[in-house]
Amino acid sequence: MKPVTIISTILIILSLFHLPPVAAAPVQNHLEALLAPMCTGDETPSPLSLQPVARFYQKFGFQPAWTGPTGPLPRAKQLIAAIAGTTAPNLSPEPSTVFRFTPREVNLNGFSNPLTLEKMPPRLQMDVILTDMALRYARRLWRGTVDPETLPGKWLASRRADKRDFPAELAQALKEKRLSAFMDSLHPQAAAYHHLRQAVQRYEQIQAAGGWPMVPTGETLRRDDTGPRVSALIDRLRASGDLSREMTIRQPGAVYDEALEAAVIRFQRRHGLNPDGLVGKTTLAALNVPVGKRITQLQLNMERWRWFPDSFGQRYLMVNIPAFELNLFEAGLPVQRMRVIVGKNRRPTPIMSSRMTYLEFNPYWNVPGKIARKDILPKVLKDPTYLSRQGIRVFAGWDRSAPELDPEQIPWQALSGRHFPYRLRQDPSAINALGQIKFMFPNHESVYIHDTPGKRLFKRDRRNFSSGCVRVEAPITLAGDLLKHQGWDREQVETAVSNQERKIVPLKQPIPVHLVYLTAWVDNGQAVHFREDIYGRDKRLQLALTASNADLLHCMADILAAGRLLAASDPGQTAQPASGRCGALVLSVLQPTGEVAGHPMSF
Repeated sequence: MKPVTIISTILIILSLFHLPPVAAAPVQNHLEALLAPMCTGDETPSPLSLQPVARFYQKFGFQPAWTGPTGPLPRAKQLIAAIAGTTAPNLSPEPSTVFRFTPREVNLNGFSNPLTLEKMPPRLQMDVILTDMALRYARRLWRGTVDPETLPGKWLASRRADKRDFPAELAQALKEKRLSAFMDSLHPQAAAYHHLRQAVQRYEQIQAAGGWPMVPTGETLRRDDTGPRVSALIDRLRASGDLSREMTIRQPGAVYDEALEAAVIRFQRRHGLNPDGLVGKTTLAALNVPVGKRITQLQLNMERWRWFPDSFGQRYLMVNIPAFELNLFEAGLPVQRMRVIVGKNRRPTPIMSSRMTYLEFNPYWNVPGKIARKDILPKVLKDPTYLSRQGIRVFAGWDRSAPELDPEQIPWQALSGRHFPYRLRQDPSAINALGQIKFMFPNHESVYIHDTPGKRLFKRDRRNFSSGCVRVEAPITLAGDLLKHQGWDREQVETAVSNQERKIVPLKQPIPVHLVYLTAWVDNGQAVHFREDIYGRDKRLQLALTASNADLLHCMADILAAGRLLAASDPGQTAQPASGRCGALVLSVLQPTGEVAGHPMSF
């Protein structure tokens, strides 16, 4: 079942609600009697707490918010359509599975008063379900569906503020008839996020039109080639907008001309591939990724932007790990971009935020213990001259006063990955692993940005070779950009490097540094970029989103089930509870009437 069909089905069933008018006072008394006692305690919404729902109804005067005397209000349909779009079918379980109902024991665990919701008549149960959906929808858009700290790998980055009172805000928005404005306010305000939203819409249009064609496998395609594979390539690049010039496709005689080569290069640049204009194995694989998977990739990165603050500030450094790229932003715009090398898969660069406080010219490299044990020790065992050739000195320990030792007097064969009591330090030199400049932003992970003598690696398309730190291609340029506000020019930076003396230069204005993981983004020219998921974070996030979005989709399943019961022509029909997992709102909707505190309710 397609998403549009799902939404249509829900709305059709909702439209079947034609309930007799009910006096407003009994409804208000009913809601107040059940929910008012719960409007205390922690106001922070949680998936298994009814308290935020109760607080909403308190702010709304204990009136039904989504259903009227004759059925659901238009805003109920508006809410369902918005949530169905946000949960994203590409990230959700197969709809045919979600909307399959089987008898299941009702689970009300986690509520302050499990009997409260069981006592509600069907129409109010429906209203409470919709309110719970709305509040969780608000929280997910504001802070993300998935908590990044629950995913594998450390999360050390800045987060979006968590201070909004969603129950009160939603109640006020409904009173003032501005539900759409309230929902729009939940999205991140960062331009990067809005560009991703627009890209999703464009790619969904491509998908609705049938997607883009696959380019058949075969030999590498290049200039002056002809044939049906070239025709397929033309269709593929036109579908994604890479081929802007109209071309007359002659089957099977289309030609790989200059315009097509330029389109291939544009595509390659958008996907982080070598822009050689040749359609070889790697480029062909990227061309043949289905549009649905690209939509999913865009949505995953929208989720990541929900984790971040709305703004990183006016001036900051951002390293995008999967893009192998560093950007310097000033006045909120990128002014410098350069290639970087990031951590290998078994020693990944962490996602983190910090503040760069100083630069170090001609630095020492105090070799981290893990690298000393796992990387350098095996090399010393194979070649006793390795340390002297690399300019690495050995000290008895990590204390500053620890004496220096003669490497030839150390029983290296007795050491191991578990027993290595020494500190290794590489002196400043042209072969120092940190190069000639180190950019320091203190953190517990001992991660920093630095130069490197291994310049040849920057020519690679995929550059995850480090042990977690970020190696930068143009350190002198970066240092000049960071120190220009302190009166430094490029000549002064080059002089500081060339004198080979260790020198620390504090930044008078520390600059924020953000190491992020974005596999899709839109550049200033509105070109959509995709990168490989080098650490498998997209896959893990997609699994987490699928599980979380299933809850909201199951809420819709509950609504469908309740709607079927209320619309049933046979008033004596017996039905089973829905199998939905709407938090703990899998309610009994079997009773056509309800009674609380002696007040009969008829719905």
